[in-house]
Amino acid sequence: MYRLCAVLCLLLPALAADLPLFYTEPYLLSLEPSSSMDVCWLTSEPAPESFVEFGPGADDSRKVKAVTYEIEGMNTVDAKGNYTVPLKVYQQIARLTGLEPGARYSYRVTSVSSTGFRKSLGGFRFRTAPGAGAPLRFVLLSDLQLRKQIPQTVLMAGQEGPDLILFNGDMVNDPRKAGEWFSAPGTKEDDSLRFFNVMQQIEGGARLLQYAPIYPSPGNHEIDQQDLLASRAECTPEKLSMRIYMQLFRTLYPEQQYGYRGKHWYSADFGDLHVVSLALNRWFSWAAALKPGWFLFERIEAGSPQYNWLEEDLKAAGRRRYVWVTQHWHMFNRATDIDVPYTDPLPSAENPDGVTYDKSADYLMRDLKPLYESGGVNAASFGHSHVYERYRINGVHYIEAASIGNTYRGAKDPPCSTNLNVCPDADETRFRSFLTVSLDAAEGIVAEATQTSIETDQVGFVGRVWDRFRIAPPLTGY
Repeated sequence: MYRLCAVLCLLLPALAADLPLFYTEPYLLSLEPSSSMDVCWLTSEPAPESFVEFGPGADDSRKVKAVTYEIEGMNTVDAKGNYTVPLKVYQQIARLTGLEPGARYSYRVTSVSSTGFRKSLGGFRFRTAPGAGAPLRFVLLSDLQLRKQIPQTVLMAGQEGPDLILFNGDMVNDPRKAGEWFSAPGTKEDDSLRFFNVMQQIEGGARLLQYAPIYPSPGNHEIDQQDLLASRAECTPEKLSMRIYMQLFRTLYPEQQYGYRGKHWYSADFGDLHVVSLALNRWFSWAAALKPGWFLFERIEAGSPQYNWLEEDLKAAGRRRYVWVTQHWHMFNRATDIDVPYTDPLPSAENPDGVTYDKSADYLMRDLKPLYESGGVNAASFGHSHVYERYRINGVHYIEAASIGNTYRGAKDPPCSTNLNVCPDADETRFRSFLTVSLDAAEGIVAEATQTSIETDQVGFVGRVWDRFRIAPPLTGY
């Protein structure tokens, strides 16, 4: 009996080590990145003991206990491979406070299972948001959605060593499918394409979610009920929510208002950069002219809660040097879906089963664009169409740098955006690319688009900076 116990004592830690106690490596979130940082990671059980050890430089002598939350709504597969089985997923969040601006910190995370199995992941570091006038850099990503090309593109972006990551929406295809987020037992997705696996690559010195906080904006694929979104008969905004997305990025959405008319927006200061994340998305699996039409899950017309918040936020952000907005829906784009105004459908006088739209009531053109121009916005970036297009209109730069995994550019798309009939200053979908943005007190903003693929037409080369633009610093201080 003694010998059997001895053998079991040796085997149990090894068996426990094979369990997926950690679904992800740590990822960073913060609304006050100059003085605090939330270190988050996902586990397969509550893990009664979870903590972060951290400190400046190579020191990790300070210890903070993590708070555990259950992520509700994720599923895994049944015996037939269908996503019908609820999966228990837990989020550990340790808030590191009292940090110094522009300082580098090392950290490691530890969780202990209910059986006593202990797992630690370390060797990570991050830099807090710097003080005024200090340089910083970020990368712009969006629309991963399990595309086979995304690992290479994201890896190259991570090798830029960003201080923060802006993400313009559409992380996965169906947020309820746990296997689209991370490696989970029995799921059938390619490990290399799952969101956290892609966004936590470290090869070649890549520094992604474990090293730089992410600031996302939600897209239409952040809505949980993707099946309802395909049903014209059943789909209404009131039935929809972004529960899983907002739980995963809980720090950025402390109110946790998942549903229609909830608060799905936020802002944060990162050094000289004021980041604004808006919730602008709509859905359409049917013709725009058919009832119920292309409805809005998020509203931005003057007087709406989101617009009122943005107006006040931009006034308060006047002390910041630069303002960058991340949003999913595009304001200027050659894609034909932009022909349908971003407004509510109206009954059609000619067709009882149809709808129409008042272009003069397009909330983006009528209300949001003037607010950007008067509110000091330097740039707004989009996703959704999986293209690279860049416009400069009345001093505001509009960028969709979303040609990361594939492109939806259509052969019949017009040469210019039908909004204001303006043509892009840069337009490229023949290869994949990402955008790196650097801020410097003397240079202002310098943004560079880097090519990450060579397609069948053999245009360019990998690593080529093919588009570059600059936003000059303000003439006066703040």
